[in-house]
Amino acid sequence: MIQLDINAKLYDLATEHPEIIELMDTLGFHEIKIPGMLQTAGKMATIPMGAKMKHIDWDEIVSTFAEAGFAFSKYEGDK
Repeated sequence: MIQLDINAKLYDLATEHPEIIELMDTLGFHEIKIPGMLQTAGKMATIPMGAKMKHIDWDEIVSTFAEAGFAFSKYEGDK
């Protein structure tokens, strides 16, 4: 399992692991594929922040990422 820092900005995670862009899109974060969105909002937002804004269940995110070989550090609420 590849360990992801839950508090890392989405831009940083996607730069290091570009395959998470497709995972995010399948989960409902479709805006991630809009040109420039990752380079702007992605530099300020974390995955938990996006999940809260989009009302996407955290357990579904964890499960989808786990199936792709990723695990998150312990969730400690919004940062």
